[in-house]
Amino acid sequence: MKQKPKTGKGPRKIEIEERDGQSTPAANETRKGDGENGESDFRFEDRRHWIHDDEAIEESADEEVSPRQPTLIDEYRGRAEEAERRLHEYIEAFKGFKQEQDQFRERLNRDVDRRVELKFGTLVNELLETVDNLDLALEHVGEVPEAGPLARGVDLARRRFLETLERHGVEKVDPRGEEFDPNEAEAVRVDRVGDPAMASMVTEVLRPGYRLGERIIRPARVAVGHHDGA
Repeated sequence: MKQKPKTGKGPRKIEIEERDGQSTPAANETRKGDGENGESDFRFEDRRHWIHDDEAIEESADEEVSPRQPTLIDEYRGRAEEAERRLHEYIEAFKGFKQEQDQFRERLNRDVDRRVELKFGTLVNELLETVDNLDLALEHVGEVPEAGPLARGVDLARRRFLETLERHGVEKVDPRGEEFDPNEAEAVRVDRVGDPAMASMVTEVLRPGYRLGERIIRPARVAVGHHDGA
């Protein structure tokens, strides 16, 4: 009794090799018997090396195109740039603060100078009343011949006092013969004049004025000419 050849159900392995530019099944082909439905199950292994090389090249190209990851040097560079930017901001802020401080110091100095000048002007104005009293005394002493030495001593003290004020910036204002300026003098009398050119002119200084810098600390008392035809 003859036995039928056994038919296995395992897969048939077909290896493909390149021969003369064509792909042919390799000699170590593994076959499987037909299945129950008459269909053949088989698998094959592709040994064409250039296909695998192309796939490896494509993968490496994809890796090169991918964005470069930041390194430790890039991180330090970013920190240095940020620190430099903040340093410039601090420098500009310091310059602005210093400028404000200088401006404040200048305003404070001007304010202090102004206050000192006002206080000094008030003091000088009070002392000038003493000078006026000395002037009146000299006028009366001049009428008494026996009081000559006394008059010379009083006049010397008066002149030294005025020289001291002048060294400290106090100037005498004597607008005689000038046009009347209400900012420097006050008119206490009006004199009629025949010359039209003397109208509104100072004809006499009754009491001299004094100036400290640009400020009048005591206006002069004057008489102003008036012409009837003016």
